Amino acid sequence: LVCDEVARVNAVFDPWNPESELNRLNASRGGREAVPLSRDMSVVLAAALRIGRLSDSLFDPALGDLVRLWGFNDQSTGARLPDSLEIRALLDSSDLSAGIVLVDSGRAARLGGRTGRLEMGGIAKGYAVDRAIAVLRDAGVGNALVNLGGEIGVLGAGSNGKSWRVGVQHPRSGSSHLGVLELTDGMFVATSGDYENYFFAGGRRYHHILDPRTGYPAFEGVVSASVVGAECLEADAVATTLVLLGPGRGLELMEEQGLCGLIVYRVDSQSESSPLAYRATGSFLRFMTPDLDGIPIP
Repeated sequence: LVCDEVARVNAVFDPWNPESELNRLNASRGGREAVPLSRDMSVVLAAALRIGRLSDSLFDPALGDLVRLWGFNDQSTGARLPDSLEIRALLDSSDLSAGIVLVDSGRAARLGGRTGRLEMGGIAKGYAVDRAIAVLRDAGVGNALVNLGGEIGVLGAGSNGKSWRVGVQHPRSGSSHLGVLELTDGMFVATSGDYENYFFAGGRRYHHILDPRTGYPAFEGVVSASVVGAECLEADAVATTLVLLGPGRGLELMEEQGLCGLIVYRVDSQSESSPLAYRATGSFLRFMTPDLDGIPIP
């Protein structure tokens, strides 16, 4: 049941399948007519554009050409450090998501000719968790936890009869945690960071969360960001956005929007060996029992 729903959502947003709805929409760039959207695409694209507006366009769903240039999702070639001139030429030739216009109350979209290739990697997995939980709830399942590699949703309660206990991974130690979250029915958590999909070149870590202003991975010093919310697609996109915003503006955004989250970052954003610190909303620390391994709040 859950596997079928996740596979269905993946088929909608698959950037490598030329027949996916995502790529059919990409193929419409520059067309005069608006393209009808499925409910899945309508929900996810509208949310992506909304979070883009909240983040001053740092969260952008039209970075597909840039993602392909870096090769982070290409299993055949792997990631590489592109030439700076390639990055500049790509950014100069694209308006990214600025050319996307939703019409018919979001049920259709028109993409300008300079719109970047849509790539929903920063939000679609969270949406898949939302859909998996909805399917389980509709089927009458009372207690369940869905985990899609960092995006988690829960129904009911775990073995203690009150909540589900979910560990927040330490971004520099895969065998330890920053703390344990107590999640209750209908809650979701998403974590993004620089430690899952990356490579080193010239002593610098290059990760998969790309900054649309520069074309390079975010260098704001954030190594991990976790967000708890009532929707996983929002938590997923906001966690990605926090890596781009940095700890100061990231915490401000969460407080402005009434969101709940944790940001772990390097004190010296330019030094890979820098000690770590963290900032968190007060609401997040009400959910989490910290085990922060000496990481201080500055």
